Amino acid sequence: MEELIHSFEVRLATSACHPDADWYGLFIKLYDDISEVFPYLNAELEHPTDYRQSDGILLWKYRGKRYAFRPREIAIAPVFDNKEAQELSNSIIETVNNIWKRKDKITPSFEIRKPLPKILDIYKLLPRSNCKKCGFPTCMAFAVELRMDFIKLSLCPYLSEQDFMKVVSDHNVESAA
Repeated sequence: MEELIHSFEVRLATSACHPDADWYGLFIKLYDDISEVFPYLNAELEHPTDYRQSDGILLWKYRGKRYAFRPREIAIAPVFDNKEAQELSNSIIETVNNIWKRKDKITPSFEIRKPLPKILDIYKLLPRSNCKKCGFPTCMAFAVELRMDFIKLSLCPYLSEQDFMKVVSDHNVESAA
């Protein structure tokens, strides 16, 4: 069976808001759409995974790292140096390709672990000043992005992880009721 991912580019990025952070975000740009593998990753990756089929994203926490799989990108954080970035990128590409090669023997899982919080609930946590310190033109644009990618939480210097996680938790309790 053919590999799903044929070529990719690796980029390390620091947060403009936290230039003194001792870690980076690793972004693996994919030239192949990998969305077809998400249900197989959801079935095979060690849990917890958080598959959001309608949003086109699979989130995974593993060995102290946060992974975000999108159709043409895999993001991983925290990453501490170039050597680790290279090892992680090669390892996750190999994992995705191996799962893809075995897909005929895997029962795909479309189970959704958690619903996404509401954009307006995230927006209410932001300063709403459109300061652009996060790299987005408006706080609303950042809220939309943050809803899809919790890894970008550190981009806003005014948003506490504790407050954000409370919104996520509260939303999940409301959704379950």
